[in-house]
Amino acid sequence: MKTVVAALCLAMAAIASPAAADWEGARWGMSVDEAHAAIPGLRPVRHGIRLSDARKHSVRDVVFMGIEAEASYFYDETGLAFVRLDVPFRQCQALVEGLLTRYGPPLEVDDQLLLKLITWDDAAEGNRLVLMHSAAEICNLRITSLPSGEPGTEPST
Repeated sequence: MKTVVAALCLAMAAIASPAAADWEGARWGMSVDEAHAAIPGLRPVRHGIRLSDARKHSVRDVVFMGIEAEASYFYDETGLAFVRLDVPFRQCQALVEGLLTRYGPPLEVDDQLLLKLITWDDAAEGNRLVLMHSAAEICNLRITSLPSGEPGTEPST
């Protein structure tokens, strides 16, 4: 009986654990080598760009919400920090509609003069998604781990 209870507790802890936060085989904090071993189709990048104190070391082609995109994997000193999907601009509205359908109203909309940032939190997966959209034909989606202590359950009005 104790064994059954212990196994049940372990299974429940694994389901609720924030360490399960990931995106399509990637775990936040994993090393470049771990990512290349775990994620099919991941290709190394030489001299990757630097964004938000992280450097692009890997890319792969993905289909996200029915849209073909390039996924760029950015790593900092702690490991995988975020994944950025570069979406063809002509597909950006379809991506917005897909995000609204899947995640509902955004947590936040920051509508600047030339740039719009739209944020959703995926509490079930432990991820934050931030769409960067502009009239200058920029459309990318940054996926990262939810910040600690920010459940992201209240949509903006």
